[in-house]
Amino acid sequence: MDIKKQLNPSQFAAVTTTDGPVLVIAGAGSGKTRVIEYRVLSLVENKVNPHSILLLTFTRRAAREMISRAARHDPRCKDVEGGTFHSFAYKQLKRHAKILGFSDSFSLLDEGDAAEAVYRCSTKLGFYEKEKRYPKKDTLRAIISMSVNKSMPLSEILKKEYPHFLEYASDIENLRREYAAFKISKNYLDYDDLLVFLRLLLENEEIRDRLSRKCKYIMVDEYQDTNKLQGDIAYFLAERHRNIMAVGDDAQSIYGFRGASHENIMEFPRRFPECTIIKLEENYRSSQSVLDVANAVLENMKNKYSKCLVSAKKQTGERPSLLFFKDAHEEAEWVAERIKVQRDEDVPLGQQCVLFRSQYLSIPLQAELSRRNIPFEVFGGLKFYETAHVKDVISHLKIIANPRDELAWSRVLMLIEGIGPKTAGHISEEILASASLVEILEDVFEKHKGRRYSEGLRELGSLLKALRGGTLNVGEQFGFVLDYYVPLLKDRFDDWHLRLNDLETLRQISMRYRSLEDLLEDFAVEPPERGVWRVEPSTPDEEKPLTLSTIHSAKGLEWDCVFLIGLMDGVLPVAFSLDHEDEIEEEQRLFYVAITRAKDHLFLSLHHEGFRGGITQFNKMSRFVDVPNVFSKLTTYGFPGEERRDLRRELKKGSRLYDKESLLKRVMDLLNPEEGDHT
Repeated sequence: MDIKKQLNPSQFAAVTTTDGPVLVIAGAGSGKTRVIEYRVLSLVENKVNPHSILLLTFTRRAAREMISRAARHDPRCKDVEGGTFHSFAYKQLKRHAKILGFSDSFSLLDEGDAAEAVYRCSTKLGFYEKEKRYPKKDTLRAIISMSVNKSMPLSEILKKEYPHFLEYASDIENLRREYAAFKISKNYLDYDDLLVFLRLLLENEEIRDRLSRKCKYIMVDEYQDTNKLQGDIAYFLAERHRNIMAVGDDAQSIYGFRGASHENIMEFPRRFPECTIIKLEENYRSSQSVLDVANAVLENMKNKYSKCLVSAKKQTGERPSLLFFKDAHEEAEWVAERIKVQRDEDVPLGQQCVLFRSQYLSIPLQAELSRRNIPFEVFGGLKFYETAHVKDVISHLKIIANPRDELAWSRVLMLIEGIGPKTAGHISEEILASASLVEILEDVFEKHKGRRYSEGLRELGSLLKALRGGTLNVGEQFGFVLDYYVPLLKDRFDDWHLRLNDLETLRQISMRYRSLEDLLEDFAVEPPERGVWRVEPSTPDEEKPLTLSTIHSAKGLEWDCVFLIGLMDGVLPVAFSLDHEDEIEEEQRLFYVAITRAKDHLFLSLHHEGFRGGITQFNKMSRFVDVPNVFSKLTTYGFPGEERRDLRRELKKGSRLYDKESLLKRVMDLLNPEEGDHT
C-alpha cells in the first residue's frame, strides 16, 4: 500500500519519522487517529516486531479501534500491545508484585470497594463518633483520589474544591495514611495506586531496562490529558531508546480538574531535547469561517504551540453569529426556535448541539425545548428535573397543589432527620386519611409531638402554613421552600454548593409562572418518556434527538450546527478560576474546544441580566469574546445593556400598519387574489 497517497504532507511526516522522540501537535479535526493508524502500519511493514510496539490511550476502545484499523491493512498489526496507562500498569504490577513487597499478588479495588475501605478507615479513626459533620465516604475517596491525580497536597484540594471541609484537613490527612496502610496490609490496590506503584516500579533500573527492551516503540495518544504520574511513566519507558511519539493538542487540554497536566505536553521538548515537532494544521471538520474564530482564540493564548488551522473543505462557509439577549429566558426561547428552523432547513436534530460551561445554564433551555416538544438528551449530567435536589424542592410544592400526593409526602418526610421509609409510610397513611391540608397540619402533625423527629415536622408544618395562605406568587412560594431546603441540601450533599446553582436558576424560572399548577406541569409531573416529539424519520440522523452537553463532555465529538450559550465573565471563564492565571488559560482552551465542535453553523450567545440569591445582576461579555480579533470574526445581532432595551421599547411601540377596516380588506385580498396578482 502506498501510505503517502493516503495522507497529507504533515501526516506523512508524523507517520514516517519513527526513530527518536516525536511530538505531534494535532490541531482540532486534523486526523490524529489516522496518523496513529498508519504509523502502526508503517512500523510493522518496516519489519518492526508488532509485540515491541506499545500504544497508550485513554480508553481501551480507542486503542482497539486504532489497532483494528491498521490490522485491516496488515493482519500482523493486531499483535501490537494497546491499552490505557492503567491496564498497562495492571499487567506489569501483576508480574512484579513481589518486588513491591506484596506477599504474593494483589487484589484491585473497584470504586465502590475503595469507598467502603475509606469508610472503614474513617470509622476506625472515630470520624463519625464526633459531633462534626464529616464528608461522606464517596467524597472522602474523591478528595484522596484528586490529591493523587493532581499531585497536590490535600489541603490545596480542599481549598479549591471543597472549601467547606477545609477545617478537616488534618483529619483527612490522617485518613489517607490509614487508608494506605490498610491497603498494603491487605494486599489491595485501588485504581489510582496502579499509576503510583508503576511509577515506583520504574525507579528500579533493572525493571526499567527490561521494559525498555520490550517496548521499543512507544506512542501516547491525547498526551495533553496525561497527569504528572503518566508523564513520568512515559519518560521512564522511553528514556533508554528515545523512540516515543506523543500526540496531542495543547489547546485542547481541558481536564485539569481530573488531574491532567497541561505542562506535560509543553515540557516534552525539555525532557527530550532532540525531539522533532510536527504540526497537523489541516482541518477536515469545519468551514474556514468557523476556523477563523478558532484561530483568533489560539492567537490570544499565551502558553501554547503556535498553529493556524486551515479547512480541507476549501469552503469559506457561513460566518458565525454572536447574539445578545436580555435574559436567560429570551436566550433560551431564541435558541429553541432556531433549532426548529435549522431542522426545517434540513439540519437534523441529531446534527445539532447546544454547549454550555455548566449544566445549570441549560435549565431555561430544557424548559423551552420541553414546551415545544423537541426531544433532547443531556450529556454531562441528568436532566435537571431528574436530579435528587430538584425533586426534593418540587415535592414540597406538589404537596401544596395536591395534599393527597403520596409520593411527594413520602419524599418530603424522609428528608426529616429520624424519619425513614417505615415511619414515612405510617405518617403518609394518616395524611391520606385526612380531609385537607389544614387537618393534616393540625391533627396528624400534632399526634407526633414528643417523637425525635417532631421538631422537623414542626418546621415542615410552619413552611406549609406559610405556603397555603394564597397571598404568595409562585416565585415567592419557591423562595420559601428554598430557604427551608438549603440547610437540608447542605446536610444531604457534599457538593451542595454546586447543586445550589440549579435551584437558584429554577427559582428564577418559577417567577415567570402565574400558577403553581402550570409550573408543576412544565417541570415536574411530566416523566421523561412523555412529551417527546417524534416524526417519521426519512434518514437515520432524524431518529436522534438534539444534544445538550457540557463542553467537557463534548470533546472529540462534532455536529453540523453548534450553539454555545452563556458567554459571560464568571461563567466562561468560570468565577472560581479568576484568581488563577493557569485556570483562566484552561477556560480559554475550553472555549476553543467548544468552537471547534462545529462543522458549518456556529452561534455564540449571552444574556445581559442575571439572577443570583434573589438579586438581579448585570452580566459582562466573556473576556474571550470581547477581544478585537475574535469579535471581528463574528456577525453580531442585538445590542447589550440599555441601548438594547431602548430599542426593544421602540419596537414594541411600533406604528400601526392598518386600521381594522383596511386590515380586513388586505386579508380578503390575500385570500381572493385577482388574476395575475402573485402577492
